Amino acid sequence: MLDFIMKIFKKKGRSLNHDLVILDDVFPHLLSAFRISEYNSLLQHFSGAYIYSTGITFTTLGEGRDFKAVHADYSQLYPEISDRVKFFDSRARTSARLCYLMFLNNAYQFIDYIEQCKMPFVLELYPGGGFQLDDEVSDQKLRRVTASPFLRKIIVTQKISYDYLINNSFCQSGRVELIFGGVSPQEQLLRGLLPRKHYPVDKQSFDICFVAHKYMPQGRDKGYDAFVETAHMLAASHPEMCFHVVGPFGPDDLPVMDLGDRIRFYGSRTTDFFPGFYGGMDMIVSPNVPFVLRPGAFDGFPTGACVEAALCGVAVFCCDELGLNPFVADKELVIIPREPAEIARTISHYIDHPEQLYNISQLGQQRFKDVFSYRKQIEPRIKLLENLLYAGTC
Repeated sequence: MLDFIMKIFKKKGRSLNHDLVILDDVFPHLLSAFRISEYNSLLQHFSGAYIYSTGITFTTLGEGRDFKAVHADYSQLYPEISDRVKFFDSRARTSARLCYLMFLNNAYQFIDYIEQCKMPFVLELYPGGGFQLDDEVSDQKLRRVTASPFLRKIIVTQKISYDYLINNSFCQSGRVELIFGGVSPQEQLLRGLLPRKHYPVDKQSFDICFVAHKYMPQGRDKGYDAFVETAHMLAASHPEMCFHVVGPFGPDDLPVMDLGDRIRFYGSRTTDFFPGFYGGMDMIVSPNVPFVLRPGAFDGFPTGACVEAALCGVAVFCCDELGLNPFVADKELVIIPREPAEIARTISHYIDHPEQLYNISQLGQQRFKDVFSYRKQIEPRIKLLENLLYAGTC
């Protein structure tokens, strides 16, 4: 990737002048729902904003389509803004009052280009995407990016990320903005939401789902191995229980023959699938664990899948190995241990007390709607960018 970016310095081409430029490697792929939500909001708010994408990491989403094909799908859904989403042209020079990027790897891969073009920039430092704790390679990338004279702000979404930047002297606190959580496709999810079905009143099955992308064999970082082991334990004692897996998982990842037709695989899905799907789910289980995918790698809390499920009224059962939970445990969500036997025991309690489960799902949905609302997620980002663009602080 870095070699690809560096080639642009050996070519001369036209200059592109914009107010706000967003540089990315995945957009406008519809499977990256949080990107779609955030970047679309920025395009709609800033008429002078443009997005340039290399599209070279489409393969990490499980397919080999090129930018043109992915853009065609995006254009059908968002024709009013799709003309401001462009392929990153190595022959062009970009002149912008401000540049915006998401993830450390993106910033590191584009940093030489940004400095050549003399663009002030803002980095949204989500967990993942090259950002790992106490990792030499990650720290080296982070120091390169934070040392740039063009860096204006870093947005972090977890307190642990904020503390890491400050305590390790990557930058001063005035450069870091903590906006907990992250952007989710709340409006799209709620717009398509169907009436919920509850066990045992509206349906005879008790439905548990696991939703994640697979970044390593057996999805161990996301806890797919723990989920399958838990499912086997629960299936033996609860004949009413069914299990649902969304993501690039299947029967070849782990043995599930004993579960028969009580486990169903849906593959990877875009946002429009989930309102109907979650309407029939009783809980989402996320036994994710840090430092397994790579040393120092961790997920934000809660995972994006858990956020979307909660917004749709599904009770969230998730791990919190790093102590990041700002919600009220056992009231707005349930914190589970990593051991499958203990997970099964916890779930069994709520199968026997469904009224407690649905009270958690209702209270959780209300809290998640607030925490991940446009007002608390998009508006602070827009305000930060406006201050840099229009207050003369770029």
